[in-house]
Amino acid sequence: MIHASVRMEGPMTERPPGLLIDGEWRRSLSSDTGSVEDPSTAQAVGVFDIGHKEDAEAAIAAARRAFDSGPWPQMSPRDRRSRLLELAGLIDDSSEEIADICVREVGAPRKSVLEWQVNSAMTQFRQAIECGSQDLEIVLPSEKGDSVQEFVVREPRGVVSAIASWNSPHVLQLHQLGPALITGNAMVLKPALNTPTCALHLGLLAQEAGIPPGVVNIVPGDIDVGVTMVNDPRVDMVSFIGSTSVGIEIAQRAATSLKRVLLELGGKSALIAMSDAKLDDVVALATGITWLTGQGCGLITRLVLASSIHDEVVDRVVDALSGIKTGSAHDPETDMGPLSSAAQLERVETYIQLGLDEGASLAIGGERPDVRESGYYIEPTLFTDVDRKMRIAQEEIFGPVLSVIRFDGSPETAVDIANDSQYGLTAGVFTSDRALGLQMARAIKSGRVNVNNWVFSPKGPFGGYKRSGIGRMWGRFGVEEYTEVKNICWS
Repeated sequence: MIHASVRMEGPMTERPPGLLIDGEWRRSLSSDTGSVEDPSTAQAVGVFDIGHKEDAEAAIAAARRAFDSGPWPQMSPRDRRSRLLELAGLIDDSSEEIADICVREVGAPRKSVLEWQVNSAMTQFRQAIECGSQDLEIVLPSEKGDSVQEFVVREPRGVVSAIASWNSPHVLQLHQLGPALITGNAMVLKPALNTPTCALHLGLLAQEAGIPPGVVNIVPGDIDVGVTMVNDPRVDMVSFIGSTSVGIEIAQRAATSLKRVLLELGGKSALIAMSDAKLDDVVALATGITWLTGQGCGLITRLVLASSIHDEVVDRVVDALSGIKTGSAHDPETDMGPLSSAAQLERVETYIQLGLDEGASLAIGGERPDVRESGYYIEPTLFTDVDRKMRIAQEEIFGPVLSVIRFDGSPETAVDIANDSQYGLTAGVFTSDRALGLQMARAIKSGRVNVNNWVFSPKGPFGGYKRSGIGRMWGRFGVEEYTEVKNICWS
């Protein structure tokens, strides 16, 4: 067993190499390495191993053995729960270290990283463990005197290929790991190449918690690793969190072998504010575009305002955004950190120019802020005079860019604007008329609609309509995605 390390600056001094396969830390068969970059400084802060096709195949083989002949799927849900709660405790004990990783690799501001990038993930992780450890069997009703009885059981799917995005690596990986493992599956996890360390750290803790070899395998890699993890016939399910374009490719490849897929993809979430909405709440939520520097699929990116309140809300949002401190994620006073990479900064700036070219008005932002560091920074940006058909109102930008769309005040028009999107992940309606708000929520084609709040309960399902994905995460709904349904009848 090889215990080479990834060299890191700052508080993270030792890391295993980037491949955990069958309970052993291995060097990549290609000997290729990649560098970890701190988006706050644009400086490399570490080196890790990059896996390739052969490494992914070895990890899949290990997961296949662990599922077909290992103890994990044969354990009772209670025993699996015990191991996973041990893992949860170890994650809690290292929460500060995980927060440091998120500051350094993701650019998440130190002010909020512990709450939003670490602790919130554990709430959902524990919720999945509790849901999956409960009896998922259902006894079907039978007629009196019926000689045939039947019940429905849920069994693990088998080997799960899990591919997670870079914007919240610790959170998203736990969203996949918890429900997959509590239901008895084995997993191969591919973290994003620019944020591998949370996954590697998680692998160390899984070993310490006594998760059997082969149940959790971790292979940072490029496209060839992802393609192998989707195409390999030994894989039973693919779980992916990321962009819609990649999700479509995964679905197409998985369809050739009828693999199950769970896809949590992009969004272009609309917040509707009717004329009687509480403006303080609307303004507070509109400034949420700065969370994760706008790099979140469920963030509000379209603000749909009734004409009667449009000007006041815009003025107040501009004032609020002007008070946001943008800077290094390491600075404890920073409200909004950098974008994740040079490519992401270029993408956001391209969309800002597109908005101007299309005729939208820039109310605030749109420039690179004057900060001391040389990272990937952009100002919080608010566009007004946005037509619903403009590209900035239709396409996912994945940056702190908010488009304001004015409407005439009628509920039908507002719902029509909200639904005028290829996405349907989250949405919101703010109105003092509760009955109207609920009526509009039912009419909006979105996986989650909030009325007068923006709550993300770990018990409720999270996922999207249309091009926002297939399936649901969180709570019992997310746990059941990782199971097969079997009907058993007996006389």
